[in-house]
Amino acid sequence: MESESRLESSRYLLTSDNYSTWIVSIEAKLEDIGARELVTGLIKIDEKTTPDELDKYTVLNKKGYLKIIQNLDATNLALVSTTLPEEDRFKGRALWKLLKNKYAGSDLVARSTALDHFLDLEYTDVGSFCSAIRLANQRLVLANVLKDDQVKIMIMLRKLPREQYQSFRDIIAMGFASETFESAVKRLESYAISNNIKKGSFASSSDQATMMTKATTSKSTACSHCGKTGHRPHNCWTKYPEKAAKTESAHLTLVDGYNQLQGVTNWCTLPDGTRMNADDISYDCLRGM
Repeated sequence: MESESRLESSRYLLTSDNYSTWIVSIEAKLEDIGARELVTGLIKIDEKTTPDELDKYTVLNKKGYLKIIQNLDATNLALVSTTLPEEDRFKGRALWKLLKNKYAGSDLVARSTALDHFLDLEYTDVGSFCSAIRLANQRLVLANVLKDDQVKIMIMLRKLPREQYQSFRDIIAMGFASETFESAVKRLESYAISNNIKKGSFASSSDQATMMTKATTSKSTACSHCGKTGHRPHNCWTKYPEKAAKTESAHLTLVDGYNQLQGVTNWCTLPDGTRMNADDISYDCLRGM
């Protein structure tokens, strides 16, 4: 009784994204009750099957059904209740086919779904990425699509951030392109550990572009000498007081930053080198030049 309780508490339920690993667990449980070969279709039932064998298979079929039902989550229980025909209730082989067609079918929809899941993966951190891409690869294998490991490795490499994994990409491309997909994933995990690549240690290209834009804008809008806007560092009067204009308002004495402090930029230099305020330029003055 105690062993049965421990077994029930360790059930591995089928969800919408763990079929490839769940199937290993459920096949072992079906084998334990002697129903695996019948439920998975390895045993063929035809006109040569004896009545005694049919009675035996009926019992095993029911046991297999119950075992599978006990290892489904709520979503898959709802799927069974709405999809499995009434005449197939308590038939383990029919239930097995239903779930297999749902998650590992060879039809176009199932293959497209498996391929889309693999192609749509995005890198966030190495641990999550490796787990997700392993699961996506298992779905490809079950759906019998994209069998070429080299193609899958190339797709995986393109998903890795270039600034962190360029060396790894070169290593795989030059010396290990003929490895299996699983071997490449293991090398990725080892590379991340040896290079101390952790979650959140990289910024996306858009984030980097934003930071560079902010830095450039900040530098271009304020003078690096005085921190004020309206002029460039090379003609800052605080840094180069000799470039400041001399005005009558200061009795021909230098007023540091007079024009910059007021935000006025109406000073100009005439062809002969004379600096004048634009407000003091008259038509007659220009005509006489």
